[in-house]
Amino acid sequence: MKKTIYMLIGPKGSGKTYIGTLVEKNTDIFFLRVENIWLTLNHKENGWEKIEQEIDLTFRNCNKIMIENLGAGEDFHQFYASLNKKYLVKLIRIVANLDICLTRVMRRGNENHIPVSDDKVIEYNKIASQVILDWNLEIDNNGSATDSEIIMAIKSI
Repeated sequence: MKKTIYMLIGPKGSGKTYIGTLVEKNTDIFFLRVENIWLTLNHKENGWEKIEQEIDLTFRNCNKIMIENLGAGEDFHQFYASLNKKYLVKLIRIVANLDICLTRVMRRGNENHIPVSDDKVIEYNKIASQVILDWNLEIDNNGSATDSEIIMAIKSI
């Protein structure tokens, strides 16, 4: 059986970190915080290569990993293609109103998130909300789905 990566893809503030943490607490899926990896990079390191190395290392101890990402850009598509050659990749689109996303980003601390100006959040989120991939699941995270519904949906794919 191929090892599985669940990718939570959506705008900043859409709830990817919340969902990843929730899933890790309630399933056998390990949540690998990718933003923490980006925060520790030095200026010469390739972030996508570093994340892939961390994924490979993490898979030594578990069979299912969840990561979070905006899912945009050529570098992401190369990263996705590389992972897809080695692992079973499940793409989960996280949808939330962009105004709600901005409010969430403005209210949270930056200790576990890459600090970004409000203008950049708006710019990045417009791009992230338009990402089109072959989704395995879509979660509307505007507040209507319960935690148990989110977990059940992820377990179903």
